[in-house]
Amino acid sequence: MEKSNIKLLLLLSLFYVLILSACNQKEESVDKSGENEQVKVETLNQEEKEKVDTSNQEEKGETSNQDDFVESVEKISNNEEIAEDNHLNTSLTLVLEDVIPRDPSIDNNVYGYELNFILKYINHTDKDIKGFLAETYFYDMFGELVYTLDFKYEWDVIPANGSTNFNTAVDLNQSKDADMRFYNLPFENMTFKYKIKSIIFTDGTSI
Repeated sequence: MEKSNIKLLLLLSLFYVLILSACNQKEESVDKSGENEQVKVETLNQEEKEKVDTSNQEEKGETSNQDDFVESVEKISNNEEIAEDNHLNTSLTLVLEDVIPRDPSIDNNVYGYELNFILKYINHTDKDIKGFLAETYFYDMFGELVYTLDFKYEWDVIPANGSTNFNTAVDLNQSKDADMRFYNLPFENMTFKYKIKSIIFTDGTSI
C-alpha cells in the first residue's frame, strides 16, 4: 500500500513538472513572438523614417538648386547692369564746375528761387553725341543725399573726343524743405555724382 502511494506521488510530481515546463515554453514562445513583432514594428518605423529623410533631403536639394540658379541669374544680371553702367559712365563725363543760387528778392531777373548749374560735358567716344539722359545726385559734406535731378541734354552736339560747356537751371519751391535745403547747400560743401542712362549719337546709334 505504501509503495502504491509513493508511485502515485511520483507520477503526480512528474505530471506537475511536465505541466510547468509546457507553460514556461508557451510563455517563452509568446515573449519571443512579441519581441519579433516589436522588431518588425521598429524596422518598419525605421524604413519609413529613412524614406521621409530621403524625401526631405531631395526636396531640400531641389530647393537649394533652384535658389542657386536664381542667385546665379541675379548675379549675371547685376554684372551686366554694372558693366553697362560703367561703359556709359566712361563714355561721357559730367563735370559740375559751379552752382549759383538766385534769390528773387534781390535778383529781378528771376521769379522764384533758382539754382544755376555751370557744367562741362566731356565726350570720350569716337562719335559725336547728340543727346543723353542722366540721373544726378547731390550730397552734403557728410555724404548724406540732399537732392536728385534727372538731366536731359538735347542741345549742342558734344564732339567726338571733345567737350561742351553747358549752363542750366532748376526752379525750387520755397515751401518745400528739401528744395530749400538744396538751395542753401554751399557749392564748396557739395558732392556731385551721376549715372548716365543713355547716350544718342548723331549717326542714329545709341548706348
